[in-house]
Amino acid sequence: MQWRMPFIVQLAPGVLFVLLMVLQPESPRWLVEQERYDEAARTLAYVVRTSVDDKAVLLTLDEIKADFIGKQRTSLVTQFRMMGESRQIALRCLIPSILTFFQQWTGTNAINYFSPQIFSALGITGTASGLFATGIYGLVKVVAVGLTLAFAVESWGRKMCLFVGAIGQGLTMLWIGGFGAIHPQSTVVPASYVSIIAVYLYAVFYCIGWGPLPWVVASEVAPNHVRAAALTVAVSINWLFSFIISRLTPVMLEKITYGTFLLFGVCCMIMTAWTYFLLPETKGYALEDIKYLFEKDVIVRSLEDAPGGRVFLRGKRATPVEDIRGGADIQDSSDSSRKGDEECIEVSDFQI
Repeated sequence: MQWRMPFIVQLAPGVLFVLLMVLQPESPRWLVEQERYDEAARTLAYVVRTSVDDKAVLLTLDEIKADFIGKQRTSLVTQFRMMGESRQIALRCLIPSILTFFQQWTGTNAINYFSPQIFSALGITGTASGLFATGIYGLVKVVAVGLTLAFAVESWGRKMCLFVGAIGQGLTMLWIGGFGAIHPQSTVVPASYVSIIAVYLYAVFYCIGWGPLPWVVASEVAPNHVRAAALTVAVSINWLFSFIISRLTPVMLEKITYGTFLLFGVCCMIMTAWTYFLLPETKGYALEDIKYLFEKDVIVRSLEDAPGGRVFLRGKRATPVEDIRGGADIQDSSDSSRKGDEECIEVSDFQI
């Protein structure tokens, strides 16, 4: 029963997830892609708790339809080809893979897989090592990620959560590595307890940022018409580097010992810089409007959304999304009008 109980406990959230998913409506964008427009309108109305005739619901439905015009039911192979159809599309397809790549290089799976050895190196051995490494560490992560999803994602925003999470993970990893360099013995000293707290703080910061948020941002940034292909690549990269790091970590712990944590700490600092300078905030934008964040001024927009980022801009500002969208609407109207004129001319020529 000793090994069966963990499996039984893990079944509970899976069963609960399946049961609750039965009650969830289908995604309105998937319904539009399947040309089930009435159901999509009902889903949108259900989400915002209004009627299907509400102007906001109808406007959102029209925007989703416009985004899918000519792109319904595109095969996965075709989606892979379409991922490079423009610079903006390629960038938006690349970001999910960058996020999942970085997620693994935070070192989270190194801690997950080898935490008993890590705690043992900090002077915690025997049964206490397993308790600290698995029981308490796992509980801290569950509580932290629940609080993050409930309160921080929408109030702080995606960019801020990733930024704070990367800084926190980087600093705690650098502390653990630095402590290992200064105190290589496994004896317990006062700083050992600080290192143990650093491991738990690392878990908290991971749950604030690079645990749940890459999947949120990836699903928002990926273009609607190639989302399946873009996220397929992102998930593949996630599992590939999960495997690579699980194989590399024991070798690194043996060969470079404390350098393992320093490496992951430096990687986290690189993620901090990438998030700060190259990732715009997606909070508050409809999925159909996120494409405008990547039309132009991506770095400028990213710095506008970063804490203190305007210092680097020297008065320069990104074009507001509303202006880009307005210009796109005018262009679409012009194209539609031109197409209609061409069709009228063709009909007249035929009649003559």
